[in-house]
Amino acid sequence: MKQTNSISLLPGAGTNETLFHTNGDGLFNASSLAREYGKDVYGYTRSQKVRDFIMGVCLEYGLDPDQEFTEKGNLVRVISGGTSPGTWMHLDIFIKFLDWLDPKLGREFLKSAFAARGKQDDPLQQQLAQLEAEITSLKKKLSRNPLYRDLLKKEKEAVQLQKEIDKGNKCLRKRIAGEIKKQPKALLNAKA
Repeated sequence: MKQTNSISLLPGAGTNETLFHTNGDGLFNASSLAREYGKDVYGYTRSQKVRDFIMGVCLEYGLDPDQEFTEKGNLVRVISGGTSPGTWMHLDIFIKFLDWLDPKLGREFLKSAFAARGKQDDPLQQQLAQLEAEITSLKKKLSRNPLYRDLLKKEKEAVQLQKEIDKGNKCLRKRIAGEIKKQPKALLNAKA
């Protein structure tokens, strides 16, 4: 049941290029995503309907349902403490969880997963997806650093200033071009 690939939402799907990474066992971190939506994973997992669904998936895969909601869970793993605490979910459970968080997020995730799956055969696409995932991960880590935030702010200011300079240069070029067009007429009038 071990999965090694992570699924990423493709840019442009209304997802702000959100990436969903899996742990070494292919489980998705539901806790971190729930926090972003102001919800609690426990609010989802305590529902009898959800527990029945998880029981059905356990039976389908031949898993021991007593291990679920523990650190040994195969479908829903709950980890307290350590380097990656939280509730981790198998893809089958995670998709339904996304729908609970936000139905649009669930749809976009599925669309993107299918689109990404179609590109898995292209080694350049795989390499690009890996680079994009690494860049996003680094940006997330860097965003916690105040110096990086200052750098981003300064870069934004520089871009804005460059736009103003370009706008000024464009006006100057138009004025000079207008003056050049007037000069031949002025020379002809002066000769006459």
